[in-house]
Amino acid sequence: MKKNRLKNIKKATLNSEVRRKLGVTQEQLALILGISRANVSLAELGTRFHGSESSTWLAGMYMEFYELETGGRSAYRSLETRLFLNEAYRKVLPVMKTQEQDCRRRLKELKQELTALKQLARDSEHAIIVLTTAVGRLQDDGTALTKQQERQIAGINLLKQKAYDRLLTCWEPEQAKLQAKIEALTGEARALRRYRLGVEKTHKPVKKKK
Repeated sequence: MKKNRLKNIKKATLNSEVRRKLGVTQEQLALILGISRANVSLAELGTRFHGSESSTWLAGMYMEFYELETGGRSAYRSLETRLFLNEAYRKVLPVMKTQEQDCRRRLKELKQELTALKQLARDSEHAIIVLTTAVGRLQDDGTALTKQQERQIAGINLLKQKAYDRLLTCWEPEQAKLQAKIEALTGEARALRRYRLGVEKTHKPVKKKK
């Protein structure tokens, strides 16, 4: 199986694939293999390949990656890796929990803001109706308007215009923007919680052997 797998891979590809999977530079791979960086570069160009010992080592590393990726090796994580991740999770999970709590606190604030926005929109609409009624009452009494009434109507119309302007600061499109923020923040809080609980359940602490 290993030989057949390796036969299908060009030597230059084998070299670059191992380097990519390791996440190292040509110089760093050369250090691992105990050869020069120029040798690694030439191997990736396909003009030269490493000596037999380096080639065997490189092929072995590639096959180890292959077995890990395809499930050929059951130990997905070594004890060393698990201990490292336990320490990393120990630091990051409380931070994630704090982020989740911050999301929920911000959510509460945004929901209160949305409630206030809706109330302001209703008040503005009602104010427009009430002020329109007031103008109609002054104009429909059947008599000529006095200067005082004209001033009243002018003042009421000015207030009515302000109510319209105020309505545009809290009408449905503005509420929709706020609702979108709430939904996004809700999703973020849920995702943080799911991830945190999943990690806590899956990655149980591994005690270091004395």
